[in-house]
Amino acid sequence: MKLETNFTERNELVDVRVDGAIFATGGGDLWTAWFSSPEVKAAATAEATRDGVLDAAVPNWPIEETVTDRMLLRVEASAAISFKHTETDAETVLLYGGIALGDEPGALDAEVRIAKRPDGSQAWSIRFANRSRTWALYKVAFPRLNRVTRDGEGDALLPRDDHGARLYRARRAQAEPEIVPYPAFHPMVCAFFQGDTGLYVAAEDPDARIKRLVIEGEQCIAFEAPVENAGRPGLAAEGPRFEVVLAPLKGDWWEAARRYRSFALRQKWAARGPIKDNPSYPRRLCQIPLWINIHAHPKEADAIRLRVKEAFPDFPTGIHWHLWQHSGHDENYPEYFPAQPGTAEVIARAKADDQEMLPYANGRLWTTSTGGYEVARPFATLNYDGTRRAEIYHPATPPLAAMCPCCEPWQRVVRRFTSRILDELGAGSIFLDQVGSMYAVECHDPSHNHATGGGAWWVDGYRQMLDPVRRDANSRGAFLVTEGSGEYCMDFVDGYMQLTDRTPRDVPFWKAVYTGYTSFFGSPENVIDDDDTSFRALQTRELFWGNALGWFLPEVLDCRSKCEILRQLCAFRQENLDALAYGTLLDELRPAEPIPPVQCAWHGRRPNFGLFDKGFELPPARTCEMPSVFGTWWRTDKGETVLLAANLSDEERTVRHIPCGAAPRPEGSPRLTLSLAPHELRRIPLR
Repeated sequence: MKLETNFTERNELVDVRVDGAIFATGGGDLWTAWFSSPEVKAAATAEATRDGVLDAAVPNWPIEETVTDRMLLRVEASAAISFKHTETDAETVLLYGGIALGDEPGALDAEVRIAKRPDGSQAWSIRFANRSRTWALYKVAFPRLNRVTRDGEGDALLPRDDHGARLYRARRAQAEPEIVPYPAFHPMVCAFFQGDTGLYVAAEDPDARIKRLVIEGEQCIAFEAPVENAGRPGLAAEGPRFEVVLAPLKGDWWEAARRYRSFALRQKWAARGPIKDNPSYPRRLCQIPLWINIHAHPKEADAIRLRVKEAFPDFPTGIHWHLWQHSGHDENYPEYFPAQPGTAEVIARAKADDQEMLPYANGRLWTTSTGGYEVARPFATLNYDGTRRAEIYHPATPPLAAMCPCCEPWQRVVRRFTSRILDELGAGSIFLDQVGSMYAVECHDPSHNHATGGGAWWVDGYRQMLDPVRRDANSRGAFLVTEGSGEYCMDFVDGYMQLTDRTPRDVPFWKAVYTGYTSFFGSPENVIDDDDTSFRALQTRELFWGNALGWFLPEVLDCRSKCEILRQLCAFRQENLDALAYGTLLDELRPAEPIPPVQCAWHGRRPNFGLFDKGFELPPARTCEMPSVFGTWWRTDKGETVLLAANLSDEERTVRHIPCGAAPRPEGSPRLTLSLAPHELRRIPLR
C-alpha cells in the first residue's frame, strides 16, 4: 500500500493519501508550541500560593492543569517568516524559520522530519532551535491532523480505557474535545477508515513519556506533550523525544492492533516475554475465572466468601477486598496498618477454600488530612505554579495528593506496606490502585531526581519502585495487580483489574495486542437490572475477548440465573486456559452472511455498596444488537488455532463463516458451517 503526504509552499498539510483514499484534508498549522519564562512562572506561583496555600485540590477528572494556556506564549507554525521543503526518497524535511518569541524577532526555528520507512510507513518528529534569552519551550502539539475523515464519512478507532479502543462508525464532529492522557488506561493509537482502506496514527514511544491525544471537532487530532525540563531556559528539551507513526492499513481495526502489537512486543514493558515461556509468572492469577468485589470488615468478609464458595464450588474465585485496613475507603492512605482484627485469619481460611483474597491498596495517593502527610508533602508532585497537586474523588473524603514516583522516600513507603501485606496478612496477592489507570501528572520539583515537566520519569519511577515488589511477590508465589490497562507497567505488575462500564462500541484492542503476555480480569455489569440475555451476551463477549469475569458486588449471589450463566462461562474458561489465559487473540468470527441478532440493554456498573452514593441513579441503558452467534479465534500456547463460539440465543443457530486467515470478501474463499444449540459454548479447532 502507498502512503503519500502533500504540503503547501508554507508547509501546511494538504492531505494524506492511502491508495487513493484521502485523509486529513483540513489544512491549518502542522504544529503548535507553547513557551514559558521565569516571569510567567513567578506570576503563576505568586497567584497560586498567596495566603499560604500549599496544596491545589482539583477534581480527579477531567484533567485540570495548574498551568493554563493563558499563562504561556503560544506559537503556531504559520508564524514563521521563511519556509523550506526538501524531499528525498528517504525523508521529507520541513523547515520553519525566523519565528518571533515575544519581543525577540527571529528567535525560533523549527524542523519537521518525516522518515519514509521500507514498510511504507512514515515516522514524524519535530525539534526546535531556540535562541531566546527569555522564553523556554514548555509543550508541543504535533502533528496536528485536521479533518482526518469528513463528518460522517469514515470510521474511527479511538482510545478508551480498559479494552483500549472504541470503533465509531461514520463518526461525526463532537461538540467537546476529548483528551486522552498517557501514561494511563489508554493506548496512544488511533486509526481512521474509508471502507477497508485505513490510516494508522500512533505515538510509538519506547520510553512511555507523558503526553496526551487531543481529539476535537471533525476528527481533528494532535499529540500534545510537555517536554523534559518544560519552561526552564537553558534546560528545556528541543522537542518531544518520540516519533508519531503514520501507516497505511488494508482491512479493519484488527490491522491497526496487529501493527501496534509488532511495535509493542519489542518494548521494555514486554521484556518478560509470553506467559507460556516465563516460569516465574504467577499462574495462579491466570487460573481464577471469577472475581467478587467487596467492601467489608473481616467478619462480614468471611461470611461473603463462604457464600461465594457455596455459589461457585467447582473453581477458584478471587475476592477483591476493600476495608481490611483500619480506616475507610479513600481515607488514611497509605497508613493502612494496623489491619482490622481477624484479617489474616480470613485470608488463611480463604486459601484453604481455594479462594484468593486480594487486599486493596493505592500506589499513587496520600491522604492530605493525615498527620503523615505533613512529612510527605515534599514528595508529592509539584505543579508549575508551586503548589502540590491534590485530587478530589468525592465530597465525603479528603483530597488525596498525587505522589511523585521518583521520590525514594515514597518508594520506601510503598515497598513497606506491600511487604507487610504479604508478611503480616499472609496474602497471596496485592492490589495497587491507579498505577495502570490514572493519568501521569507533571512534576516540576527539581529536587525529585527527574527532568521536570514531561519525559519518561513517571514510568521509570514506578518501575524502580515496583519491580522489587513484584519480584518479591512472585518469589513467594504471589502476584501484584493494578487497575486499568496501562501497557507501560506490564513488566512490573502481573495483571490488570478492569472496572469501567462496557459499551457497544468497544473493541478488544489491548487484548489483540497483549494476550499471552499478561492477565486481565473484570466484566462489571448490573446483575440486578440487566435481563439474562443481555447479561449472558456481555459476559460471553468479555470472556471471548480474554478477560476473566467479575468484579461483581455480592448482590450477584442473590441472582440465581446470573450465577448459573457465570458457572457455565467459568467452566468453559477453565477448559480453555491454553487459549484464554496463555494464548493469543487473533480475530473475530466473521460470518459469510448476516446472523440474526439478540437485543441487549446494558445498565452499567452499580455503585459500591456501603460507600458514598446511596442515592445513586442508574444511567440510561446502553442498547445494542449482538450477533446471536458470537466467537473469536485464538492461537493456543501450543500453537493450535481454535475458534471459541457461543450461541447467545434461545434457539438453535447454524451459520456459515470464514476461517481465520482467509480473505473475508473475495468470492470463492472457503466457508465453514457451524451449528450450535441454544446457549451452547464450543471450541472448534481449525483443520
